[in-house]
Amino acid sequence: MTVLDSTTAPLARPDRPDLGHIPGPRRIPLIGKTISFGLDPYGTYFDQVARFGDVFRLTVFGETWVVLAGPDALAHVYLNRENIFSAQNGLRAFAPLFSGGLLHRDDLDHRAHRRVMQAAFRAPALQNYLDLMNGEIARLLDDWPTGAKIKFAARVKDLTLRLGAHVFMGITDATEVARINAAFVQEVAATGALIRKPLPFTKMGRGVAARAALADDFRRLINTRKATGGTDFFSELCVAQDEDGHGWSDQDITDHFNFLLVAAHDAVTGALTAMIWALAQDKDLQDRVYCEIIGLGGGPLRYDDLGKLNLTDRVYREALRRFAPSAFTARTVMADTEWRGHRLPRGTNVVICPGPVMMTPEIFPDPDRFDPDRFTAARDEDSRHKFAWSPFGGGAHKCIGLHFSAIQVKAFVVQFLQRFAVEMDPADRPTWRDIPTPIPTNGLPVTLCPRQGAAKTP
Repeated sequence: MTVLDSTTAPLARPDRPDLGHIPGPRRIPLIGKTISFGLDPYGTYFDQVARFGDVFRLTVFGETWVVLAGPDALAHVYLNRENIFSAQNGLRAFAPLFSGGLLHRDDLDHRAHRRVMQAAFRAPALQNYLDLMNGEIARLLDDWPTGAKIKFAARVKDLTLRLGAHVFMGITDATEVARINAAFVQEVAATGALIRKPLPFTKMGRGVAARAALADDFRRLINTRKATGGTDFFSELCVAQDEDGHGWSDQDITDHFNFLLVAAHDAVTGALTAMIWALAQDKDLQDRVYCEIIGLGGGPLRYDDLGKLNLTDRVYREALRRFAPSAFTARTVMADTEWRGHRLPRGTNVVICPGPVMMTPEIFPDPDRFDPDRFTAARDEDSRHKFAWSPFGGGAHKCIGLHFSAIQVKAFVVQFLQRFAVEMDPADRPTWRDIPTPIPTNGLPVTLCPRQGAAKTP
């Protein structure tokens, strides 16, 4: 199912324009600002904005980009009213891993595939996913130890991978889950590879091999799921159709599921790690969230109660603001244009920066402070610009699974806080790595304390 349009075809590599008229730092061939950006991407962004303004040139990872800073640039590129910004071409460095996924399609082709995918995210399907999640979360949390330090980041990563195999794919066999998860970890690791070609013995080479192995697994499942159905996410994708009855080829299903599995896992794992980091440091906030949860009456999260978790939702939103799952995103200009008086020729690679926008003090005062009350009606800081808070992107490419991610996060937090109070030694407060996805560099050591009356799954 491919609908061709003006932005579908990949742009040829020789189509690199001269960007000497764009302000920027002194050019160091190939290296540019790779080191400073890799070590401190947010600091590099704000430093370059202070020196050159809201449009500047930056070379990282051997590629020259034009950075369009600020929330107005997010609106301009995300909304793409002139249909000149290509996600497929802008993200071509990730094509060996994620080509064919929804974010890697443009214009009519993207819209056609998105219409089919919407069927897998309708309310009845989301309710089924929640039911599957609740039982698996309870079972997996039974094995979490109390009274001693654990590294939360590794624990929740393992839990969400296992949850993904069960809820996303309907797979419960431990050996099969372990094999799929190992391939998945290698594919995700390749997103941060310095060498972008899939050469032998490189991260990218291992990632591409992992994608091929996962694709084989997906193809084996497709015929079974089309014949027998199921309530897991993969089964929904296999039978999904748009309003005209159009579905996907087996290759489409494989490509979309491969990308969705990674996108959902990164967003959920990162948000949960940030939320527990915040709650472990702020006992008052943790107690407030716990009181909100027990006010629902106990037991796993019910679909009808999602809208009652107001404080929990604000903590989730603040976690995504403070540690954006995709702080920088790329597009390629497909026709000559300009922005803020700067000419952007066809072939220009541009970067927009939702992460730094959410850390801009003019929009979110004291941005380093974790403060869920930014999102209360009394303060409403995120309403200062339509794209002040946009961790899931915007426009036609806004993440189709954002509600699904929120359900996963809240389902976990409800059962986690019903069972455990969480504590952190001040000496263990981590620093964070911001790209490719936020992660605490020390793994986030915390201690879980069992709550009185909390029981394991029978």
